Amino acid sequence: GLTGPTALSAHQVFSPLTKERPVFRINKPVAVIREPSDFYSEILQGIERARRRVVLSSLYIGSEETELVDYLDRALNKNPDLEVLILLDCLRGTRIDGAGMSSTSLLAPLVKRHANVRVALYHTPALSGLNKTAWPQRYNETFGLQHIKAYLFDDDVVISGANLSRDYFTNRQDRYMRFGDKPLADYFAGLVHAISRFSFRLVSKNASTHPLGAEGVAASDMGLRLPDDTPDPARNPSDFIRDANATMAEFLEGAQVRHAVDPATLSEHDTLVIPTVQMRQLGITQDEAHLSEFFSLSDSFARRYGCRNMMASAYFNFSPICKRLVLDSASRWDLLVASPEANGFYTAAGVSKYIPDMYSIFEHDFLRYARKQYGRQDIAIEEYARPGWTYHGKGVWCYLDSNLPQVTMIGSSNYGYRSIYCDLEAQVTLIPGNKDLQNDIHQEALYLLSHSKMVTETELKGRTRSAPLWLYALKPFISKKM
Repeated sequence: GLTGPTALSAHQVFSPLTKERPVFRINKPVAVIREPSDFYSEILQGIERARRRVVLSSLYIGSEETELVDYLDRALNKNPDLEVLILLDCLRGTRIDGAGMSSTSLLAPLVKRHANVRVALYHTPALSGLNKTAWPQRYNETFGLQHIKAYLFDDDVVISGANLSRDYFTNRQDRYMRFGDKPLADYFAGLVHAISRFSFRLVSKNASTHPLGAEGVAASDMGLRLPDDTPDPARNPSDFIRDANATMAEFLEGAQVRHAVDPATLSEHDTLVIPTVQMRQLGITQDEAHLSEFFSLSDSFARRYGCRNMMASAYFNFSPICKRLVLDSASRWDLLVASPEANGFYTAAGVSKYIPDMYSIFEHDFLRYARKQYGRQDIAIEEYARPGWTYHGKGVWCYLDSNLPQVTMIGSSNYGYRSIYCDLEAQVTLIPGNKDLQNDIHQEALYLLSHSKMVTETELKGRTRSAPLWLYALKPFISKKM
């Protein structure tokens, strides 16, 4: 229930979100994890505990993560029944670093040693034909990526926005929640298996395999092969999209039927999880529709009783749809993003080092527009600024008119143009059924805000003055590709 003046529970306000989507009643405590080092411990302990399955879905695994691979190796040696499935993005997972290594070269020995390890690499159909040969590594990733972050050990699943690399385990702040629920773990295992059915597979090289990245550098005896009868996304994108869409639609429709709930049977003491996915390049727009409906429901509530929301993203690059929904909403909004110093591009070389300036320009444009065109003084931008740390957390906290959050969203989406139009994304909407969990989610928000400061229009204007003029010419590219 609410501590505010209304008698409406979040379960009543948001009950339309439970229609035509899979819904999971969670009976075990949900662990809200705060620190990157604790996230890393969760991953290692999860691998150690697992007896039946380990499923890791990430953008990439850092090529230096030998300890993680050692843990997998030991678990497989100890446990011949253990099945391991790793899903990465094909472009990012084969990108060669300065040491001549990649995610695939790190994982190749594991694939060779263990028959029950599968490494799947999703390739976007948007990078095909001439684009495939014309764009260099790093830049080709702007066409679309496998961005889903879910880490599953038997019947536990950790949902996050974090990748599996050193900075995400030490000083790159993200969000992480562990759910101990077999049906929910089965759902995410099913999701990753479905995507892997139309993804490349890391295998021993033969005549029918694609070479890996920079040929001869990364695991030269390994190659990539598509499952039989899967059209090549780079050579035959339209057939690939048709087949991938059919696979995903079958999975999502099956999940919706299996995990349908009757809203009339829900109690405000139920902790509910609603997973949603977005794969617009494959014709799947579930999360986009879900987010729109969430905004609409919270807005209807706000117009009657008032409402406070917070939305976080690694980058101030919210999609035009999200920005419009925030501006049109009757809710008060805090938007939490990385400060320039906490942006992953801050220490980058070349043109990339100016990307944080570009985000400051976006922030200034938005705040000025919100104040002048909409008269909104109740929208604030907070920047995460913690010395020596970068910021990558994303999600939504909805308080309705209460002191504690009544809903949170957590997952891989940055709520940007790319999240909606280019990448494969998954997030969960969590409606907590008890005060303890509400408080844990609230403390997580306060913890992130404790390392943040509110920025003013004046401060942002001062920052943008020092940005080179040519940067403005890149605005359309950066707004859609970063």
